[in-house]
Amino acid sequence: MKTIIKARRTAMPRCIILTPLYAGEELPWIAPQPGDFLICADGGWACARQFGLTPQLVVGDFDSMPPAMRPDVPTLTLPTEKDDTDLVVCLHEGRKRGYTEFILARAIGGRFDHTLSCLQCAADCALRGERAWLVDGQNRATILAPGTHHLPKMPGRKLSLLAYSPEVRDVTLTGAKWTLTRATLTYHYPLGCSNEFTADMAEVTFREGLLMVCFSADKNP
Repeated sequence: MKTIIKARRTAMPRCIILTPLYAGEELPWIAPQPGDFLICADGGWACARQFGLTPQLVVGDFDSMPPAMRPDVPTLTLPTEKDDTDLVVCLHEGRKRGYTEFILARAIGGRFDHTLSCLQCAADCALRGERAWLVDGQNRATILAPGTHHLPKMPGRKLSLLAYSPEVRDVTLTGAKWTLTRATLTYHYPLGCSNEFTADMAEVTFREGLLMVCFSADKNP
């Protein structure tokens, strides 16, 4: 399988999910386009209003939201005690509408356990044949399933390839300063951190495992 990871938006409509940490820095990258579906996860609704975005759906328990702040758009009210996180429910709602490309705006930062749970959601998407991006002002991160993937250069950002499964086998990377040839990456050693592009497009191929790809800047561009 070959995929091209787009630096900005793809031709494929996306399901964009705003978390309560959304701060607007990501707006040029996540701004909804025709065909996109915008969901707010609970407090993400207040962030959407602040930045002039109108979601098609708001998901959450709303237990801490004053009545005057309650959404005036379609909502899915959840119980306060549940197994699935708000984000998991948002992803399910996107899938029900046929979306396979997800943008998780501000899924990085804040509580560390939330960031890790968002990465787990991205891994679940990869295993389903979908793609989920974690996005904040400095970072773009996703989890890849085995195959060949083309990675466009993002100006001002480093490229990191890190094992998300115990091992990622037969990793070959070209178009970067430090290349790999049929290497094995492990989740207890960060061999692929902070690489640099030497071409407009890098290519990574691997046979087994789950690979985390990060495009990161030292500060907000």
